[in-house]
Amino acid sequence: MSHRILVCDDDDAVRSSLGFLLTKAGYTPNFAYRPEDIIKYISEADFDLILLDMNFSVSINGEEGIELLRRIKLLKPSTPVILITA
Repeated sequence: MSHRILVCDDDDAVRSSLGFLLTKAGYTPNFAYRPEDIIKYISEADFDLILLDMNFSVSINGEEGIELLRRIKLLKPSTPVILITA
């Protein structure tokens, strides 16, 4: 059984690169690039891991990623989340 990983990043190149690497390693990557999609996907499905970008807007202070992390943990407290950033 392949592990389901949700890659959450607004950068196409990051999503493509991570998707390629995860697929080659035998994982099943799923992708979200907008914060509202992330919450929707997480409420509708279970993932073994979430890779979450810290920044989804012009702001680079990471507050948006931390807020998304808080919301994710309310919905799926046992799902591991790795925060990523450029």
